[in-house]
Amino acid sequence: MNHYQINLRSIAHSAPRTPLEALEEAAGAERPSRSPLATVSEGLDLMKELGVDLLHIMPPFCMGREARKGIGSPYAVADYQNIDPEFGTKEEWFELVRQTHKRNMRIILGFMPNHTARDHVWVSEDPEHHVRDATGEPAFDFDWSDTAKLNYTSPTLCQTVTDTLMYWLQGVDEDSGVDGYRMDMAHMINDLGFWDRCIPALESASHRPLLLMAECYGLERNLDLFHRGFQSAYDDDFYKIAQYGFARDAEGKSVLLLDPESEHNQDFAPRLNDWKKGGIAAAVTGLIQEYQTRSPNHLLARYVDNHDEGRGVYRFGKEACRVMMDLAACMPQTILFTLSGQEAGAMNRPPIHEYFSICDKGFRKVEGETVRVVEGIEFEGNQFFRNPEERAESISDYRKRFQLRHEHPALLHGTWEPLDVGEQTEDQEKSVVAFLRKHQNEALVCMFNLSHEPRQLQEPPSGKRIYGNDLREGVIEPLSSVIYRCA
Repeated sequence: MNHYQINLRSIAHSAPRTPLEALEEAAGAERPSRSPLATVSEGLDLMKELGVDLLHIMPPFCMGREARKGIGSPYAVADYQNIDPEFGTKEEWFELVRQTHKRNMRIILGFMPNHTARDHVWVSEDPEHHVRDATGEPAFDFDWSDTAKLNYTSPTLCQTVTDTLMYWLQGVDEDSGVDGYRMDMAHMINDLGFWDRCIPALESASHRPLLLMAECYGLERNLDLFHRGFQSAYDDDFYKIAQYGFARDAEGKSVLLLDPESEHNQDFAPRLNDWKKGGIAAAVTGLIQEYQTRSPNHLLARYVDNHDEGRGVYRFGKEACRVMMDLAACMPQTILFTLSGQEAGAMNRPPIHEYFSICDKGFRKVEGETVRVVEGIEFEGNQFFRNPEERAESISDYRKRFQLRHEHPALLHGTWEPLDVGEQTEDQEKSVVAFLRKHQNEALVCMFNLSHEPRQLQEPPSGKRIYGNDLREGVIEPLSSVIYRCA
C-alpha cells in the first residue's frame, strides 16, 4: 500500500498568509475559507492520481485546554466523539470518508489509546478511568504534562474505549466508517491484554478488512502487538538506519556517516552489530531477514518522514531520502509511508504544539573534520523545495515510485532473496543492498547504493532496466537505485 499521512494543520487555516492579505482583511475584504477536512476532500483526486491507496488522518478530535502546550496538541484529546472546530465538522469528516471510499482508497484515523487530555470528560466521570499518581491526580508519561494516562485495568474504561473505536469504525452509514486506526503508542497502555479482547470485536464489527497500525518502537514490541492482532506497525529500525546513517555536508548533500549516538539505543543494537560487520548494507539486509523469519505475514510502515520525526529532506538530504524511499518501496512487507508535503520537498515539521518553534529533529552537518548538530524547525505552513521545477521533479519521482508498486506485483507479494553482487570494498564499508523479488512469472533484481561514493560490483546483475540509473561498467552510482527485470 502507498500511504499518505495528513497533519490537518498543514492543509488549510483562516489566518492571512502574507502582509497584503492581512491588510486586505483589516480593510474588510472577504477571503474564501475552507476547513482542513473540506480541503482534504477536495484534494482526493490529486492524491489518487499521485498513487495513494491509504489515507491517514492525524487526530481531528476536540483538543484539551487544561495544561495545554502552545496551540494545543491533537494528541491531547478532550472529546473523542466530536471534531475540533479548527479542523472542521463531524459532517465534513464523514463526507471525507465517503469520498475516499468512492475512489477505492482506504482511510485510517489517528487515535490515542494511551492517554487523553487532562480535561477529558472521562477524568471526572469515573476516577478509575485514569492512572493516578501519589497525590490522586491523573498521572502522565514522560513530559506529556498536557495528558492523563488511561487505566486499562478498569473494565468500564476498556468498554468505553472499545465503544468509541466502534463509533468511528461503523460511521453513520456503511460508507462513512473508517478502515482502521493508527494507534498512538500502542505498546504503552498499562494492560496490553486489552488488545486481545478489543481487536476481535473490531474485526467482527467492521464493514471492510480492518487495518490497525501500531506506532511502536522496537522489533520485540512489534512482534508482541502482531501476536495480539495488529496487522502492521512502525519499522523504527528502518528509520533509525537513516537517522544514524546520514548527515549533510556544507552544500546540503547527503553523506553516509554512522552516528556514535547509535551506540546508546538498545533497541537498535542488533542492526548496529550487523552494521559493524557488514556496513549499512548488512544492517538493512539483517532487518529484512529478521521480519521475514519471525513475522512474515505482517506489514511494516517504512518512512523517512512522519509527523513526530520531522522532514527527511531536512534531516538526511534529498539524495538519501530518495534512495531510502526507493529501497522501502521494494522491501517485502512494506506500507510505503509518506507525510503530506514530503512529495514536494517539504523541509519543516508541521506543528504539533506551536505555531513556530525550534525542535530536536535537526541534522548532523559535516564541516571538514568536525560534525555539528543543526536544530530542527516546526511551524505552521509549508516550506517546500525552492523552485517549481524542483517541486515538479520530486512529485514526479513519488508518482513513479507509487506506480512501480502498482505495476509490479513482485514488489508487493513476491518472495525475497538477498543477492551478493560482489561489492568491492571493506566489509565494514559495504553499502550496496541487493535482493531478488519473485512472483509468479516475474523476477526483479533490486539494487541500492546507500553511500555517497560510487561502488564497483564484481558480479553485476543483468536484465531489462525498469527503474533507476543503469550501471556503467559494473559501477553503481552514489545514493542511487536500479531495478532490472530478469530475462
